[in-house]
Amino acid sequence: MLICPVCGSKKWTMRYKIGEWEIGECSSCGFARIDPMPHEESRAKHYSEDMVCVRNVKQRSMLRNFAKNTKHFFKNLTSCDKRGVFYAKLCKYLSPGARILDVGCGDGTFLDLAKERFVCTGIEISDYLLYHARKKEGLEIIEGDFLNADFKGNRYDGISLIALLEHLDKPLETVKKCFDLLNKKGLLLLKTVNYNSLNRRIAKAGWVGFRPPDHVVYFNPANLKTILHKTGFSKINISALPFSDNMYCEAYR
Repeated sequence: MLICPVCGSKKWTMRYKIGEWEIGECSSCGFARIDPMPHEESRAKHYSEDMVCVRNVKQRSMLRNFAKNTKHFFKNLTSCDKRGVFYAKLCKYLSPGARILDVGCGDGTFLDLAKERFVCTGIEISDYLLYHARKKEGLEIIEGDFLNADFKGNRYDGISLIALLEHLDKPLETVKKCFDLLNKKGLLLLKTVNYNSLNRRIAKAGWVGFRPPDHVVYFNPANLKTILHKTGFSKINISALPFSDNMYCEAYR
């Protein structure tokens, strides 16, 4: 029986059918997830070189169509530099020399920018992306799954989850571990797909945010805030425009 990690409800509504997967939505809080959930052991293969390249091609195509159809509404949003947005937030809230952990750091592009001001560590499960991240100087890159990784007592002033939470089948445990790894008054920066987007309501099963079995869980602003409070975070700010397929969050320990 499925139990919602946000509110504990056992009541679900099947909303969409995409290939062999269904998208189930918690009848209480609106949290959504795919069913069946992929085996945890299969996660790494979704980030092989071939899979990453295929997704990048598809994503560029979808983003081009989305930008073309909605440019009058979101010209600035679609053209913004994701790395720059998160780096600016770190610079705004944290002092130079602060210790940063990027969970699911990919090829290390974001940390390569952040290292100009901060002490940077990343963790990545993909062998392919790990190889490219370790080619960048001045970064500590850990190999493996975040929930199983031993950080050997290290604590961080800032942790980033950039376009990662939607890939994880244990979002509650992930956010809780982030809380535990942060120093007092530490900052969590998070970007994930916005299940509450009006684009999803219009496109339905064709929504760009649905990418099973790559994307496995979906939050809206309200239940994302709930799960952050549930794991101990206090001051929480979530930004999600009505037609935006993504939402951004800042949360303090």
